[in-house]
Amino acid sequence: MEKINQWFSKHVRFIYSPFRELVTSLHVLNNPSHHLTRLDWAVQTKGNMSSSLWDTACYFGELSNEWLNFLDLVDVLQYEEKHVEEAIERINLLKENEFLSLLLGMRTDIPLEESTSAEVEVRSNPSYYREKLCDFLYSYHQKHFARELFRVEPWLIKAVHEIKNHFAQDPFGTMNSIHPRFKLDTRMLKFFKADTWVFRYEEINTLTIYPSSFIAPHLLVGMEVPEIIVYLQVPLPDEFVEDAVPDDLLCILSALSDKSRLQILKLLYHHSYCTQQLTDLTSLARATISKHLKILEKANLIKGERHGYFVFYKANEKTLDQLKVDINQYFDQTFIGHKEDK
Repeated sequence: MEKINQWFSKHVRFIYSPFRELVTSLHVLNNPSHHLTRLDWAVQTKGNMSSSLWDTACYFGELSNEWLNFLDLVDVLQYEEKHVEEAIERINLLKENEFLSLLLGMRTDIPLEESTSAEVEVRSNPSYYREKLCDFLYSYHQKHFARELFRVEPWLIKAVHEIKNHFAQDPFGTMNSIHPRFKLDTRMLKFFKADTWVFRYEEINTLTIYPSSFIAPHLLVGMEVPEIIVYLQVPLPDEFVEDAVPDDLLCILSALSDKSRLQILKLLYHHSYCTQQLTDLTSLARATISKHLKILEKANLIKGERHGYFVFYKANEKTLDQLKVDINQYFDQTFIGHKEDK
C-alpha cells in the first residue's frame, strides 16, 4: 500500500478550473434531464437567455457532443486555475487544427461524406467559427454564468483544499471516494461506464481531479492516456435532490415494460424490419405493431428509414448502450450528493 500511495502523491493533482465549470454548466443546459440538482437552475437560465444566444449554445453543443469534447481533453489550453476570460482568449489563439480537435473531438478526422452539415461548415472555415464560439462564450459568461460562478466558487475552492488534506492523510481511501463507479486497487484504476475501462498505473503520467458543482450524476472522465481526467461532484448547501426519475429514463423504461415491445426490440436489434414483416414474425395485428413502434420510436429506442413504400426500423444501439449508464447514474445520485458532515 505504501508503494501505491507514493505513486498517488507523485501523479495525482487536484485543480479548480473556472472555465471547465463554465463548460460543464453548458452541458447541463444542453441536456439537463439527468442533473436533478441543477434542473431549476437550467430552467431559469434558459428562460433568461435570448433566443439567439440559446440557438448558438445549441449549435455548438451539437458540434461538441453536448460540450463534452471540451471536458474530455487534456489541458491543451493550459487553463488550469485560470480566469474564464483568459481561457476564452486562449481558444481564440488556437491554430485551426487545434480548434477543430477541441470542438469536434473524435469526429475531427472523419471523411467529409460522413460529416454532418454543421461539421462540414465548421471545417470549411475554422477561423470564423472559432471567433463565433469565443463571442458566444464571452456573452454567456458575462450575462449568465459569472453570477453563478461567484456563488459556487468558494465551495469549489474549499473542496479542493479539503480533498487535498484528506489525500495527504489517506491517498488510497481518498481516491476511492471520488465516485462510486471509479475504483482503484494496488495495480490499476477502473471506470465502470457502458463498458469497463481499465488502466494500469504505469500507463499514466497524471491523474487530474477537477471539482464541479454541475457534474452529478455523471462519471465524467477524459481517458486520453497518459493524461487521465476525473470530475469530482461538489454538493452545495442549498441543493436538493428531488425524489424524481429523469424524464427520458422514465420514457425508456416505460417503453420497455411491455412484453410485446421488448420482443419487437429484440428482433430489431439483430435485423431491420418493416411493419408488414414484424406482423408476420410476431402474429400481432398490423395496427398493434404500429402502436408499439411509435412508443419505441418516441423513446428513441428505434430508428426508421424509408425505402420506397416501406419504413424499415432498427434498434438504436446508442440508446441501449447508454441505458445502463443512465440507470447507474440515477442510483449514484444519492451517493455523490451527500452533504458536509455536521
